[in-house]
Amino acid sequence: MALPSRWHRRGAALFLCLGAAACGDGPDSEPVAETPPVVVVPTTSPSEAEALATARQAADGLGAELMGLLLTTLEREGPLVAVAFCADSAQARTAALGTTGVQLRRVTTKPRNLANAPDELEEQLLLALAEAHAAGRLPADTALWVGEGADRELRYLRPILIQSRCLACHGDPSTFSPDLQELLARRYPQDQAVGYVDGAFRGAISVRVSMAEP
Repeated sequence: MALPSRWHRRGAALFLCLGAAACGDGPDSEPVAETPPVVVVPTTSPSEAEALATARQAADGLGAELMGLLLTTLEREGPLVAVAFCADSAQARTAALGTTGVQLRRVTTKPRNLANAPDELEEQLLLALAEAHAAGRLPADTALWVGEGADRELRYLRPILIQSRCLACHGDPSTFSPDLQELLARRYPQDQAVGYVDGAFRGAISVRVSMAEP
């Protein structure tokens, strides 16, 4: 998968490195580690290190808040209310966690809500992460720098995996209650987010951190 030429060369190098790690090519391939490696571009300045730390902190906050609320809603009130939470509250909460120069979203190549469809760069990274997951080499996160000057920014992705409890809304649709099937068909007529199994790669938390000087 070729990267558009406008992407930063260092970012392209990282992407190709991630793709190689996912496939395990070459005679020097190492056994899969118990803890997935963190695959990110090296930081070469304090501002870059700060941007990476900011992205990780934002992903930590979003992941903890949304998963906590979603799983609590699912356990206490069931799949119908959990789907409504995702539709009505998750997008707003995600946007609210952003700050000046920091944008957050959840992205997937199989969206339920089309607002979570990836842009071109996110799609390329999601495909590489999916390949890495299939090969047993999914990194804890991945990031690259794109753009130049005032347009330069850090693009960061934190993988999301399906948990067993997620299958109540994202598993085999034939097992869903008629009410849930009707709700999904009505609210998400183009729903692609079904057919998952426990531990499957779902998508990622995507964070953009502007490197422009204030």
